[in-house]
Amino acid sequence: MDKNSEIPRGQGRGQGRRRQVRRFLEPCLLLLIHQGESHGYQLQDELARFGFLPGRLDVSMVYRSLREMETQGWLESRWDDAGEGPRRRVYMLTEVGLKQLHWSVEELKRTRRDIDGLLKAYASAGLDPAT
Repeated sequence: MDKNSEIPRGQGRGQGRRRQVRRFLEPCLLLLIHQGESHGYQLQDELARFGFLPGRLDVSMVYRSLREMETQGWLESRWDDAGEGPRRRVYMLTEVGLKQLHWSVEELKRTRRDIDGLLKAYASAGLDPAT
């Protein structure tokens, strides 16, 4: 714990937390786009399925991630002029993006195994009040 605070380190709203969110946000976006071409507003709404609640997700982070993933070659985009309202950028997944999605999911599985091991050890140490 920080000497000057009651909050343990890492629980603030710092850059580290934002980086962790982005690392989870990217595969979520890739999966949603794999399920069908989407524009930013659609994606923001659908991200609630993965725990990104409306109003709690920095919308600029979604668009920044989309731009960066397009730069990486994971996504392609085009302008959609159909419908009412302003033009919207529609995103499609590339083959490279599909490979990245597969890699990200495998990495998440490894992380889940590590977390499960930690939680089991925590409970075994008698520190989990739920056990």
